[in-house]
Amino acid sequence: MQESTWAGIVDSRQRAGNALVLPFVIVHSTVVVVLAFGGDALGDSSVQLAVAAGAIIASLWCVMQWDGVFVDWAALIQDAPEGVASGAYGRGIAKAPIGMLRVIGPVFTGVLVVVELLAIY
Repeated sequence: MQESTWAGIVDSRQRAGNALVLPFVIVHSTVVVVLAFGGDALGDSSVQLAVAAGAIIASLWCVMQWDGVFVDWAALIQDAPEGVASGAYGRGIAKAPIGMLRVIGPVFTGVLVVVELLAIY
């Protein structure tokens, strides 16, 4: 793979990962705001269900998208051009614990959603 092609794919996947941060933060911030200021509305089971479903669906979407970014990143590390792989940056990214990150992301998100669900119900 040419270095310019590799760099373009890396940039594309990096942007895809960065684009997931804002929706994740907005969804979970919204849940916190609803919990803090929802008052008696949270006593209605349909409101509880809507908030819970939104948190779960959005979290699953973010986790699946991030997992795709990590899978692509692991493949890109293996396909790094010689000029990149032999440099300090290339040696650093080759040591990235992609497998651990693929586990920590869903675990963290799952704990966050469970805490939100406990607060809702």
